[in-house]
Amino acid sequence: MIDRNASGRMDRGAEGAQAEWLSAMQSLAEQIHKQQQTSQQMIQELMNTYIQLLNTPGSYLSGQAQQQQQSLQQTAQQWMEQAQQQQQSFQQQSFQQQSFQQMTQEVLGSYSKLFNIPLSYAKEGLRDARFPIEGYDELTVEEVSGRLDALSTEDLREVRDYEEHTKNRETILEQLDRRIRSGS
Repeated sequence: MIDRNASGRMDRGAEGAQAEWLSAMQSLAEQIHKQQQTSQQMIQELMNTYIQLLNTPGSYLSGQAQQQQQSLQQTAQQWMEQAQQQQQSFQQQSFQQQSFQQMTQEVLGSYSKLFNIPLSYAKEGLRDARFPIEGYDELTVEEVSGRLDALSTEDLREVRDYEEHTKNRETILEQLDRRIRSGS
C-alpha cells in the first residue's frame, strides 16, 4: 500500500511538472507568434509611411521617388523574406518542441512503470536473501524434512508461515508444528 501511494505521488508530481513545462512552452510559442505578427505589422506601416512621404508633392525626395520606392521595395522584400525564414525557424522549433514533449512523455511513462513493480516481487527477493532454507520453493517434502534439524525455533516458525501461505503441504506443516512444540 505504501509503495502504491508513493508511486501515485510520484506519478502526480511527474504529471504536474510535465503539465507545467508544456504550459510554459505553449506560452513561449504564443509570445513568439505575437512578436512575429507585431514585427510584420510594423514593417508594413513603415513601408506605407515611407511611400506616402515619397509621393507627397513638393517633398524633398519627390524627385527621387521612383528610385527610392524600388530601393524600399527591395528592402521590404528582404525583410519579408527574413520574417518568413524566422517563421520557418519558429515552426521547426515548435516541431522539435513537440518531439521533445513526446519523448519526455514516453520517458516519464517508462519511469512510472519502473515504480509500479509489485511490492510482492521486492518482498520475495528480500525473503529469498534471508530465508532459513535456500531454494525452498524447489525442494521436495523429503528434502525440506532433511533440513529442519538445523533450524532454530524462530526459523521453524518462519518456514511454517511461509509453507502455510504458499504450498500448504500437510506433511511438512505437521513436522514443523511438532518441532516448534518440542523446541519451546
